[in-house]
Amino acid sequence: MSSAQPGVYPYRHDIQALRGVAVLAVMLFHLFPDWLPGGYAGVDVFFVISGYVVSYSLLASQAQRQRPVGFGEYLGRRIRRIYPPLVVCIGLIALATFLIYDKRLFHSFSGYSLTSLLGISNLKLIFQHTDYFSPDEHLNPYLHAWSLGIEEQFYLLYPLIFLPLLGRSAAQPLARPLAWFAAALTGASLLSCALLSLLNPQLAYLSPLTRFWELAIGVLLCLALEAPRYRQRLKLLAGRAVAPICLGILLLSFWGLSDKGWYPWPGILWPVAASLGLLAAGALRGPGWLGQAQGLHWCGRRSYSLYLYHWPCIVFSRYLFGQSSGLWLPVALISTLLLSIGSYQFVEQRFCRTLSLRRLGAFCAGGFVGLLLLDSQAAGLRQLTGLARFSELAWKAEDPRPLQDLGGPQLKGEAQAQRLVSPALALTLIRSPQRPPGPSQRLFVLGDSHGGSLVAALRVVVAAKPQLEALVITPPGLGGCSLVSYSFDPSRCIAYEKAALALVQQRARPGDLLLLPSLRLPRLAPRLTDRFYRDLRRPLAGPEFAPGLRALGQRGVHSYLLAPWPVYNVLGKQCLGWQGRLKPDCQLDRANFEAERQPALQRLRQFQALVPGLEILDPLPLFCGAELCSNTEGSLPLYADHDHLSAYGSARFGQWLLQQKPLLDLVENGEHRQIHGQQN
Repeated sequence: MSSAQPGVYPYRHDIQALRGVAVLAVMLFHLFPDWLPGGYAGVDVFFVISGYVVSYSLLASQAQRQRPVGFGEYLGRRIRRIYPPLVVCIGLIALATFLIYDKRLFHSFSGYSLTSLLGISNLKLIFQHTDYFSPDEHLNPYLHAWSLGIEEQFYLLYPLIFLPLLGRSAAQPLARPLAWFAAALTGASLLSCALLSLLNPQLAYLSPLTRFWELAIGVLLCLALEAPRYRQRLKLLAGRAVAPICLGILLLSFWGLSDKGWYPWPGILWPVAASLGLLAAGALRGPGWLGQAQGLHWCGRRSYSLYLYHWPCIVFSRYLFGQSSGLWLPVALISTLLLSIGSYQFVEQRFCRTLSLRRLGAFCAGGFVGLLLLDSQAAGLRQLTGLARFSELAWKAEDPRPLQDLGGPQLKGEAQAQRLVSPALALTLIRSPQRPPGPSQRLFVLGDSHGGSLVAALRVVVAAKPQLEALVITPPGLGGCSLVSYSFDPSRCIAYEKAALALVQQRARPGDLLLLPSLRLPRLAPRLTDRFYRDLRRPLAGPEFAPGLRALGQRGVHSYLLAPWPVYNVLGKQCLGWQGRLKPDCQLDRANFEAERQPALQRLRQFQALVPGLEILDPLPLFCGAELCSNTEGSLPLYADHDHLSAYGSARFGQWLLQQKPLLDLVENGEHRQIHGQQN
């Protein structure tokens, strides 16, 4: 049935079908991003539909009751629609995170439960400078709540900007100024989206300022269709070919928005324009063939529940069974379907409709208090972990205490201090209280978090060789700046490189050692094999690094590169504890890994040729058996996540260093000998 005249508000089957298209696109993108690389634009379709439908339903209510909708009624409708299903979903996610995740991983995501419920999850992502498309966010089960935050923030502004327009006819004095004001705000938001997409695409992706126009334009379309003057001008959208063309444009945008550089702007225009065309065509011509698609209509009616549950089900299934397991996909699909049907049937259709608004408010407040209590468990874990990072954690999978509280005889008693040398450098000094008097021989380690993950190894070495002191030089808060690395970005890392070299040149003496972890050559895991890591034209270091190493060698400083060891196709701490036994991803075939890392070794040798005396240490036998490389050694984790060493793995690496007799000779009597990785 078509709403051929203003004031007629039939049930829109075509809108439900369009919702089904949008939610299926988002789900397919999250399941298989290579199949539908622009499927995330389904969120833009939801935004346009939300703006249109909230106005359409309010107009229908006004027509039925013959009176304008007030603020209280508007707010009650929004609470009844959004919050009960959201409270139940966020509560289940929080409980599952607490029960399934490693406790350190639980506390790293715990704050998102409250921000998701409060509708500010997108703002939390902005303030944490988080990239929505980052692989490391794929363990965040609350990540999809950013779009709900955008909608809820828009709904807070709606009664101030648009609600007064619903109760006014075009002939009333204030109608036109209010409409122009709303249109001006929409245009300003669109302009901010275009400008901010050039300056900061991630901020443009998450900001309510740059997304306001998508919802607002849906509202304006609904209001324009109410005014005969504008409705007549939109009649051209009533042609038979309009809906198929718009749907084709929408599907092409899902397929073609693979390059994030074109999104939000100008790529966002295609799904938004197609959605507007489909909504207008349905209003002017009727639901048509899209409204007759029963499968899409079924998905559309349950689209809110499908959206709420699909992402956490995918995250938890991948976490439990691993990406390469054949179990994660059916588990994710079945759990999504069951939870979505249950949420729609029992929460949306019964619970939300039968309880009074007061009781619904009490239920939502109770959910907030429950999440607050659960989040307090994470606060307790933070007190235990303190500021510990990577190798300072995970001596055992279930133990969140810092390494210095866990010990082992070789880790007792040595001093460790960290201080900020400059905005570009943080220096961790490790020395033994039993060190002999006089100048100490020094071991410098340069690198980002992967250099920092060797702290436990250096503690072991210094405890065994008190005449040696270790200095770990890292860039505070600047990941991805391992020196001699595919991921070396001169625009980000050159300041750290220069400052680190200058500090070593200032403090180094003849006979000192310099160790350069090069784990990011490249990150040898399928989820990270993009052009950023594989491009052979990318520099391994800044232009001054090789000359700087040559100058250090001429002063008698001995420099060593660490060859890459295995990186696992997992996210976060998925191989710690009982979960690791469910995942084949926590092991690698050694022969395959050695073949995959050959290009990395070749590039290391090319860099080695630029620096006389530079040697390569290969600790692969420590991390791999004759046939398999494993994330664990027995029941103890070698890794704190997919590539950073755990405290245990780092300490084992320190023991491996102490077993290298040429290196021991160099430490004990200063003789410089060529050091090679052991071979099995």
